[in-house]
Amino acid sequence: MITLPTLIKLVKYFIFFFLVTFFLSTSQAEYLKLDTTKKILDGTKLAKKQLIVYESVTCGSCKAFNKDVTDNWKSNYKIDKTYNFKAPTGWSLTEAVWATPTIVMFEDGKETARYTGYDGNKQEFWRWFGLQTLSPEQKRIAFESGTEPAFSGSLLDNKEPGYYVDPLTGERLFRSDTKFTSGTGWPSFFDPIPGSLVFKEDGNRIEVLSASSGIHLGHVFNDGPPPSGMRYCINSAVLKFVAD
Repeated sequence: MITLPTLIKLVKYFIFFFLVTFFLSTSQAEYLKLDTTKKILDGTKLAKKQLIVYESVTCGSCKAFNKDVTDNWKSNYKIDKTYNFKAPTGWSLTEAVWATPTIVMFEDGKETARYTGYDGNKQEFWRWFGLQTLSPEQKRIAFESGTEPAFSGSLLDNKEPGYYVDPLTGERLFRSDTKFTSGTGWPSFFDPIPGSLVFKEDGNRIEVLSASSGIHLGHVFNDGPPPSGMRYCINSAVLKFVAD
């Protein structure tokens, strides 16, 4: 007959054996995943302008970056991920990759910029991305709360059906059927895509920012048409139009 102390000891042994087996099988699966994705990327199959995310299997920050940024990637800029820390074949890095995640921007096979680490602030990443990809005028408006001259914007008179999206993230901001002619000299909308904007007090005005990237878009006023009565006054330079 098995005594209670012996039974307790056997249960402990069983639990220990189960945990060790589970850990080893999980670790093996992770390393198998690492091995199958450790091939060097083929530079001939990548874009002229390309982002490469260097990551590792056990990197928690990499998983957070994927969840916040790459899993919902809508930018036109091509992006790929790898566990191999070397440059794609035929391409070159300016220095070795030493931490994960490291996001490297390449053009014509050469590194032009990199962003190392991720602390959960996705808008900080998008600012870095914008500083590399936007024009000087776009950067002035997006990051310095600038304003383009009235009646100068390329999208002021656009009447095509489609969506106006964030130029960095590609997230939808406004639908074309909410655009109206305000006579102010800037593209005006009476209703944004739900959840696409955030607002900030700006003296006597209310600043409008993109919720996805944090860039400055314009201002909102309460002199718009029905049904909202609001006028979202937005700079053309920080909008991208995607036709239906």
